[in-house]
Amino acid sequence: MPDSLPRPTTELFPEALNLSPKQREVLAALQRHPNGAKAGTVAEELGMHVNTARGHIDELVNAGAINVLSAPSKGRGRPSLIFQVRVPDNKTVAEEYITLVEVLTTMLAGKEELDDTASAKAIEIGRRWARAAGAEGPHRALDTLFSTLRDMGFDPAMQPDSTDMELRACPFVSSGLQPSPFLCAVHAGFLQETTDEGTTINLVPRQPHNVCRLEIKPA
Repeated sequence: MPDSLPRPTTELFPEALNLSPKQREVLAALQRHPNGAKAGTVAEELGMHVNTARGHIDELVNAGAINVLSAPSKGRGRPSLIFQVRVPDNKTVAEEYITLVEVLTTMLAGKEELDDTASAKAIEIGRRWARAAGAEGPHRALDTLFSTLRDMGFDPAMQPDSTDMELRACPFVSSGLQPSPFLCAVHAGFLQETTDEGTTINLVPRQPHNVCRLEIKPA
């Protein structure tokens, strides 16, 4: 039998758990207590009845977003329950992966390739990335490119009277850490693999006003 695998972290993101606004509010209150908190503490902080807080907490437990722990016993009676969040901090997860990607990049590429925005090796990595993600063309229409880039975190913006786009954010940028030109070439390879046959996309990184530009020529 194959070994059991841990639960994917993405299943613990609030977006995957389909939480209600009240559930998110209770979850946020618990996240302020790294070691967990009692239902009464959450209720007091949020100004709600303890039974109401407990109801939302039970829903979060059933959703797999919270662990239930028994507090150390202090005398007779049933021990109090401590509720501890399982949901990760998305910002921390993203920054750790950015660091990992940069480390892997420096191990994969030679010194000259790290400064090459047209590295053949990087472009091939990007193409393989697209194929592994199931995003390769030519079956993907160009009009899905905007939503793909948005969902990946590039914050795209269409240019007036043009098919070109600006990318106003980058999922490979973190505080004090900028992507190498090699990594830009990886993204260029990904884009080339995801568009219709005959369409050309030229990624021009690091333009004025802190954007990258996509020069798109449809088939």
